[in-house]
Amino acid sequence: MTVGLKKALILNLPYLLFVYLFDKLCQAVRLAPGLDASEKFLHLSQGFTEAFSSGLSRDDELQGDSNSIVNQKKILEKYAREHGYSNFKFYVDDGISGTTFNRPGFQQMIADIEAGLVKRVIIKDMSRFGRDYLQVGMYTEIMFPEHDIHFIAVNDGVDSTQGDNEFTPFRNIINEWYAKDTSKKIRAVMKVKGNAGEHLTVLPPYGYMKSSDDKKQWVKDEEAAQIVYEIGLYIMDGLGPSQIARKLTERKILTPAAYYASKGRTTNVTKKGSPYAWDSSTIADIMDRWREYLGHTVNFKTRKKSYKSKKTLHNPESEWKIFENTHEAIWTEAIADAARLARQSRRRPTKMGEMGMFSGMMFCADCGSIMYQCRATNFRRDQEYYLCSGYRKSRDVCGQTHSIRTVILEELVLQNLREIVSFASQRKDDFVKMVMDADMRQRNRGLAKRKKTLADAERRIAELDTIFKRLYEDTISGKLSDERFQKLSTDYEKEQHQLQDVATALRDEIETEERKSANVERFLSVVERYTEIPELTPCILHEFVEKIVVHAASDPKGKNRTQEIDIYYKGIGALEVSKVTSSRQE
Repeated sequence: MTVGLKKALILNLPYLLFVYLFDKLCQAVRLAPGLDASEKFLHLSQGFTEAFSSGLSRDDELQGDSNSIVNQKKILEKYAREHGYSNFKFYVDDGISGTTFNRPGFQQMIADIEAGLVKRVIIKDMSRFGRDYLQVGMYTEIMFPEHDIHFIAVNDGVDSTQGDNEFTPFRNIINEWYAKDTSKKIRAVMKVKGNAGEHLTVLPPYGYMKSSDDKKQWVKDEEAAQIVYEIGLYIMDGLGPSQIARKLTERKILTPAAYYASKGRTTNVTKKGSPYAWDSSTIADIMDRWREYLGHTVNFKTRKKSYKSKKTLHNPESEWKIFENTHEAIWTEAIADAARLARQSRRRPTKMGEMGMFSGMMFCADCGSIMYQCRATNFRRDQEYYLCSGYRKSRDVCGQTHSIRTVILEELVLQNLREIVSFASQRKDDFVKMVMDADMRQRNRGLAKRKKTLADAERRIAELDTIFKRLYEDTISGKLSDERFQKLSTDYEKEQHQLQDVATALRDEIETEERKSANVERFLSVVERYTEIPELTPCILHEFVEKIVVHAASDPKGKNRTQEIDIYYKGIGALEVSKVTSSRQE
């Protein structure tokens, strides 16, 4: 856009605005209900509402299918033949927003222009070219003239050989306004739908499909759901994404993209290569969607910064909206818990490519670091062990070695699990009482500690308020310089803000803990499925155990090494009987 044109546009802006509003007035009169002038006048406000809410799309609506690809082709072909343009080619982008210029058809056209294969570009109207006025202007006013391209917009009366159309820049701006307004309205609708519990994803996750009776509902895709369930069993066995992907590939199971293609269904995943080549990222994505596979709807997981940006940003979990039991579950609670823990701990296999049974659930009692399995090709089975990652990283992180041999750990956990299951199945009432008492003791200890920390923080906040008052008085009296006051007040304000954040977090934790109750019934339902436990398997372990905390050994280098582990069971925490002591000779 030239400087002269910009000046002309600015000078004539009132006139152009008048023309725009007059056009809206004409639309309002036309759209107002009524047959004669008097009736239309009475309903003119309704006509204005229709005119302004519909914007540029009103003409599109009246034209019916004119904006479809087929009809656009007919319009353009008719125009080309009438003007003697016989050697033409269509560049088509179907179903892609005009707010982006990264469209395959458009980019191919630009490539052909730069290669000297195109002499003339004909479009139906400027809105079909794009809805970003800066980009549109760059192509039509800079690139096309540089390549001697004859540019025509049929319905808008734009023809570059006839000189500049001074209204075209305004039309491009209005097109972008329309795109922005449309995006805003779509986001508002999606927000309402999301808050109402409707699925916001266009395509259901692998294992589900839209119901033929109600497109808003998800139902099991039995064939795919079976594969998702088997993936869940692999997770229960302690396998990670790479290992699961390898097993599915070996079994020649179709990937989700290949499966959808075989069923003639659309998908947003395009994968080249073997239809059986599963990727670890696909498995990880399935594991991350454990809530959906439990039968829950999760909305607002992602967002975009702007209607022009195609980059997807992830929202924090606090902004998610979760609606429980909206569709049939594929996974059990145990499988979902195993998937969640696996993704949280990001378990990695050993250098030998194996995943330990306890990987991701072992923690150091002193520093809280995760413990990982240590193996070697020259190790015997009884030499394998778990080691604190904090101690291995730095003695400043953890001052004591925390290690335990795998075979001893398996024996201790199996022994304790058998005792718990036997006790729970034979003396149910006593077990419930024990769990409730233990839960209460744990909560009381945790609450007492949190309440003391909160009291200390609140006391310090009050002290800082008093200090602020004294500092201000000293400054007024001249005892303290302004520079000194500024420095001290800044430091104290920073400390106070930090304490206030800590206090807020502690209050939330205390409130949560006070509402918390032991989930005994769920644990007992799992116990009922296991009357006997002949051996410890990854599946059984992940059904019952949430985490294991390993304490430092007493006399670690002595002959009578003694070491405690705390076993935390899912839903009920650590019981007194779950404290297991190993006193075996190393």
